[in-house]
Amino acid sequence: MVKALRLPASLDGFLGACSSRSLVIPDLQRRISSATNNSSDSKAKNWVFLGPPGVGKGTYSTRIAKHYGLTHIVAGDLVRGEIKSGSSLGIEMKGIVEKGDLLPDNIILDLVQQKIQKAHQAGSGFLLDGFPRTAGQAESLDAMGVDITLALNLSMREDALIAKCLGRRTCSKCNKGWNIADINLPAIHGTEPAIILPPLNPPAECLDRMQIREDDTEPVVRRRLDIYREEAGPLEGYFRRKRVLDNFPITGGIPETMPILVEYLDHWLATNEKEQPKAAQAHV
Repeated sequence: MVKALRLPASLDGFLGACSSRSLVIPDLQRRISSATNNSSDSKAKNWVFLGPPGVGKGTYSTRIAKHYGLTHIVAGDLVRGEIKSGSSLGIEMKGIVEKGDLLPDNIILDLVQQKIQKAHQAGSGFLLDGFPRTAGQAESLDAMGVDITLALNLSMREDALIAKCLGRRTCSKCNKGWNIADINLPAIHGTEPAIILPPLNPPAECLDRMQIREDDTEPVVRRRLDIYREEAGPLEGYFRRKRVLDNFPITGGIPETMPILVEYLDHWLATNEKEQPKAAQAHV
């Protein structure tokens, strides 16, 4: 059992006190700028969660969006939904995907901006989950008038990330995801924090139906992490220059991490929401 979770270094202060090409469509810029300008009350909660494969972006962004009443925006879900709808755009996208090509940025940005516009019209902020993935996409969002006020980088030790990815399982009947990895790693000479992640074991009725993703092998996982680092460097640099980037190391399971993450975001809101459009001070 985890008795205590060491606070990420960047949080000590607050507790103490698809394609890389940038395409901007003028009509999209006009619509998103109009929506943003008419939603000053929700502007402070224009958030992005970044992080490598396996860190838990989907899990934490889903819970945080629900906690704060934000619109949760996942680019992959938007693409799948549009293709499933059978719309003319969906048919076009399906053809691109089936050929193995990357969807151009302007298509993804169109879907994302529509969700952002609906969020602002409803008086809600939004949480982008794993998008943008490149600095070019971030620049396009900025040019469209989307004012990202916090880019939170969820980070984790690489050996823990690899173990998490290799432990992923999915039930072939109910399609629920589980993770059998039991991670208990000691600190490394003061450079890496200790990390304890208990397994999320499936119930008895799912045990005989566990499936492993074909790409969840160690060589593939390591390659995915290499590709992520290549893209993440320029992207983090972009948000760092805008002074909205912060780092949140994850060293425990969901029950231990969520209270600290919520406390950090509560403090961020108290500090920044009354100072719009002033950006958050980066700690990275």
